[in-house]
Amino acid sequence: MYHALLIFGQFVLAALLVLSARWSPVPWTALLLGLPGVLLAVWAWFTMGWFRLRIHPTATERTRMLVSGPYGFVRHPMYSGLLWFTAALLLSGFHVWRIVLWIGLLIVLLAKSREEEISILSRFPEYADYQSKVGRVLPKV
Repeated sequence: MYHALLIFGQFVLAALLVLSARWSPVPWTALLLGLPGVLLAVWAWFTMGWFRLRIHPTATERTRMLVSGPYGFVRHPMYSGLLWFTAALLLSGFHVWRIVLWIGLLIVLLAKSREEEISILSRFPEYADYQSKVGRVLPKV
């Protein structure tokens, strides 16, 4: 049930942020600033494999431990890309409640990533070493 709530929260909050953006006139600045986030997420999807994408935060027998490409910079590049893109969209129609939605999305994605990592650690014990070297949604400096 908890995982279903995280998935639901992720999609609802992201959709609200996208749909509540002011799209007329086209927010070119926000879209250009958000483009690297989209590219990061798409790069991660290609690296993972088109048909390996799962929204449920549990590892399966098909799960692979990825540490190259965008996964060499952050452990959850799709979440990073989504957060980057939706943060850029905050520039199109500033409202405090939209910032609250974005913070909610951040909290949901951090919780979901924590659940994923618990599952991945049980399947790949070497993931702990990767966690110590690579940041969750932001690169370690």
